[in-house]
This record gives sequence, structure tokens and C-alpha cells, in this order.
Amino acid sequence: MRRLIPILFICFCLAIPSVSTGAQKVHKYTFNITIGKWKILPDVAVKSLMINNQIPGPKIEVTEGDIVEVKVINNTPLPHTIHWHGLELANNQDGVPYVTQDPIKKGESFTYRFVAYPAGTRFWHCHWSTLLHISGGMYGPLIIHPKDSSKDLNKIYNVSQDRTFVIDSIDPEWQEKMLTMMEKMHAMEEKANAKMKMHKMSGERLFSSPEEFVNAVEKEGYKSPYLEPLPKPTYKYHLINGHPYPLTPSIKTKVGETVRLWLINAGNIPHYLHFHGMQFLVVAVDGNTLVNPIELNTVPIFPGQTKDLTLQPKIPGWWAVHDHAEWGSTNNGHFPGGTMFLIGVADKKGKIADYTPK
Repeated sequence: MRRLIPILFICFCLAIPSVSTGAQKVHKYTFNITIGKWKILPDVAVKSLMINNQIPGPKIEVTEGDIVEVKVINNTPLPHTIHWHGLELANNQDGVPYVTQDPIKKGESFTYRFVAYPAGTRFWHCHWSTLLHISGGMYGPLIIHPKDSSKDLNKIYNVSQDRTFVIDSIDPEWQEKMLTMMEKMHAMEEKANAKMKMHKMSGERLFSSPEEFVNAVEKEGYKSPYLEPLPKPTYKYHLINGHPYPLTPSIKTKVGETVRLWLINAGNIPHYLHFHGMQFLVVAVDGNTLVNPIELNTVPIFPGQTKDLTLQPKIPGWWAVHDHAEWGSTNNGHFPGGTMFLIGVADKKGKIADYTPK
């Protein structure tokens, strides 16, 4: 009986309401975290945190009820965890440092394993020093298709193609300093031996008193202020899938076809995307399908938010999509740039008329 209890506990951790755990498909990924230079433009390279040498990190695309297994290997001197944004999963897989797990330190690895639930457009990101690490590039899309095909928005709206666009904003100079700042923060933890104590989460705080916290971080004479205040970033470049316009991805379609766009704002500021020459439907918000879709031509998307759009262009040509908060459509203040991309709509003959400058 004693040996049976741990087995039952493991099964319970993997079980999610309304999702069968029988005959599940397992998707395995490896995330290698490194520090390096990411070239957002030909002449702009930014010191960044990368997973598998890319920004955004790997796309996870699975079906509801599948098992996702991700081995995270930390090759940096900085701590990390991975949070699965918008998922309902076993608490010990949620990726919050000192709440659900210890951070993954230099040279260490940690394997996350969870059931993909619920269906929808989600994403993942680092949850250690979140402002800095997300800006640094530690994020990626997580798309969960519904197990019930009658709820599949691609089928409901007869989608011809779907695209995933992940938005982020960065300040290259601030980000160069960011890694040094993070190294200082890591040094503070080591010098002060300020490892948080885990308490039962029954209304108690992580530290029983403010004095206990102060004593922990000043144990070895590391007096406050522990670090100089972080400077506020001035976001100068706004990225879609790791690059600003004109290196953002474009979409090519034709009159009458339906395109589904998975939009994810992994960054720290809102954006307001205006679509020229067409209307679209917002069919899901934060991965959750809307009972009554909303027809718009400008959509706000806030930090940590996802939105699913379906669009069916009627007029051929190249159409611009850009942030209507105009600073979002610039590169270091110069227009055009930023969160801007193009949609090419072909006519019935399959041709997209090109603009020819005089």
C-alpha cells in the first residue's frame, strides 16, 4: 500500500479535468539557454538570452491532452525557470521560482512534464527576473489545438493558412547593461545566501517577518541597498518574431481565402495593430474562444495577452499592418519600422500588383 500511494500521486499530478490521460502522445523538446548576440537588423546586434540560438524560442504546437516534456539546460551564469502562460497544469510544473520550484542554476537542468490543457493560443516565458529575461528573448509560442474537432477554429472558419506572430519590444543599450545587472543580482543571492524558505501556502508569507528577510540578505554583511535601482528601458525597437520591419514576416494570400493570425504579446508594452484595406474578426482572446466574435480593423494587444484573428481580404494588393501608436512603427525613432508587416492579396489570376516608385 505504501508503494501504491506515490504512484497514485504521480497519476493525479498528470491528470487534468476533462482530458483523458490514456494513450497520450508525448512531445519532447530540449531548451538550451545561452547568452549571445542576436542580430535584429543587419547593423543592430543585441546581447540577448537565447534558447537554441533563436528568438523567439522554439514553437510548441500540440493537441489538447498530449503530454509535453521539455528539458531545460542552463548554460548561463543566471538562474531561470520556464512558465507555461495560460495553462492549467500540476502546480510543481508552473515554473515560478521559490513558489513551485528552485530556479535552474548554472550548469543545471530541469525537465518539465505536463498535459497540454486547455486548448488555445498560449505562450511560454522565463519567470526569473521576468522583465529582464523576457526582454532578453526568453519566450516562445505554445499552440494547443482542441481535441474536439468541432471546436477547431480552423475548420469553423475554413482557414486556408495560419500564422504565428510574437511581439516584443527592446532597448539595445539597456539590454547590454541588463546582463551585467542580472549577474549582480545572482551574486547578491550567492553572497547573502538569501535562499527563500518554503512555507505551507495557507495564508503564511514566504518570510515570517520583514526582519527575517533583512537578516537573510544581510547575513554576510551585504547591506541594503542591495543593488542600484534598475534604469527604466526606453523601448526603441519593436519586434515581430525577433525582428522589426522591414525584416518582419509578410503574409501572402488571395481574395476569398481566410487567414488565421495567432497574435502573442510577450513584451512589456501594449500595441495597437491597424489593418489597412480590410476588416477582421477577433475569434479568441487569451486562448479562449469568443462566443460572439468582434469585427474590427484595429486591435489592441496588451502585455501577456494573446488574440486570434481571422481575416478574409476582398481587395487585391499589398496592404500595410502597423502599430497605430506611431512610436511602435519606428526603428529607434525612424519610420517605417517596428511592429509593421505586409499582407499581399492576389487577384483571381493569382497576381499581386506591386507598387513601383516613380
